[in-house]
Amino acid sequence: MIRFRNQNFFRAFGLALILAVLAAPDVSAQAPKPAVPALQPEVARQRELERDAAVNLSLAKKSIQEDAFYNAKVALNVWRLSALDAGNFDRKLYEDLRKQLYEKSIRDNLRCIDVAVAQRDAPEANLCLRIYRLHAQEINVFDTKRYEDLRTRVNGIRKKEK
Repeated sequence: MIRFRNQNFFRAFGLALILAVLAAPDVSAQAPKPAVPALQPEVARQRELERDAAVNLSLAKKSIQEDAFYNAKVALNVWRLSALDAGNFDRKLYEDLRKQLYEKSIRDNLRCIDVAVAQRDAPEANLCLRIYRLHAQEINVFDTKRYEDLRTRVNGIRKKEK
């Protein structure tokens, strides 16, 4: 008898389920929701590359103003590579930023020479002098007369020590 009641219960449940499915509105007849236009992978990738290039440009500019030479040079090169990847590399802007970087290095090394001469630190003064010459030549602002004057000052440290 218990078996008979359970069978009737399952039959009634199955019939109710079938009626519910038949009575439900037709899903295919509903108007489809407007799909959100998905960006194609190429467009999304290009936008990401452009965003990265913009971020790296701002980091390079900040680094040139605040960081030491080699850190700023790395930041500038990172921007250059990311801008090339994005296809929006500006050669003139790159040259301007590069020139700013080298001019800052030249100013820093001239200051370094002055401090090293004042402290009578010949090795440091000589190192700063070499870096000054290298960076000035790199951006074509090397002044031979100024270099010789600085070299005479640096060599004067060694003569006084002997």
